[in-house]
Amino acid sequence: MRDTIQVRAMDDYFHSLLLDDPSGLDEIEEASAAPVVQLQRQPQSVPEVVAPPYMESDPRLTQLSELLAQVGQVQFENDAFTNELTVSEPLQIVAEESLSPVEPEWPAEVLSHQIAEPITTVVTETAVEVAPEVAESPVSWENIETGKEFQALFFEVSGVTFAVPLTDLGGIHQLGEVTSLFGQPGWYKGIMTSREQKMNVVDTAQWVMPGQHLEMDPYKYLIMLGESPWGLACHHLKGTELLHRDQVKWRHQEGKRPWLAGMVKEKMCALLHVRELLLLLERGVNIEGR
Repeated sequence: MRDTIQVRAMDDYFHSLLLDDPSGLDEIEEASAAPVVQLQRQPQSVPEVVAPPYMESDPRLTQLSELLAQVGQVQFENDAFTNELTVSEPLQIVAEESLSPVEPEWPAEVLSHQIAEPITTVVTETAVEVAPEVAESPVSWENIETGKEFQALFFEVSGVTFAVPLTDLGGIHQLGEVTSLFGQPGWYKGIMTSREQKMNVVDTAQWVMPGQHLEMDPYKYLIMLGESPWGLACHHLKGTELLHRDQVKWRHQEGKRPWLAGMVKEKMCALLHVRELLLLLERGVNIEGR
């Protein structure tokens, strides 16, 4: 019985230590005085067994707190680095997207190919077009064009009569003072000035009949050819006359006298081809091409 009471007293004591309730000691003292003496010796051993775990847990908790703090700091740094990467990556993607379309827009090979083709085509077309022009440069001889009827002026040079269509007549002037020029052919008499207009005077007899020394009277008139500065000197004017085309024996080929358009049948005189005559004068040659 006594042992049972002691066991119960021990249990109650340990229970009171766990609950930290001092009321438990009063109950044990009331139950028995003897166990109290024995129980007073036990508190020295009980704290030695129970207290160390609680005392040893404090430094461990401190170390654990420090480790958790370090882990938290590392986690914070990792989160910050991750955020920096997350922010910087879209910037790189945007830059690449803005620059990537630039490369295929202006390929150098395509530009050089596009520039080279028009140049080659132009040169080829020019070569093809120039060849016919050079081949056609010698214009074929064509006779003058007149209607069924046309007016013509007749004039005389050293007894030889010539006719010129009025459509190709530039005017008639009385021959005045002529200024000769050095180094010109024998059929070129010189320059006559009339109303501030300079006119080239042609010795018609020398031009038509080169190499013949004719005794003739001085020239009196100058027959101007079209709108050119060239004029044929003559001795007499024989007036104008209406001619029908069938009154002229027309030439159909250039022959040796391109300046001759035809012959007036009734008068047996030469009808001048003014356009071809001016070409010879501009070249500085006579009817024989000299």
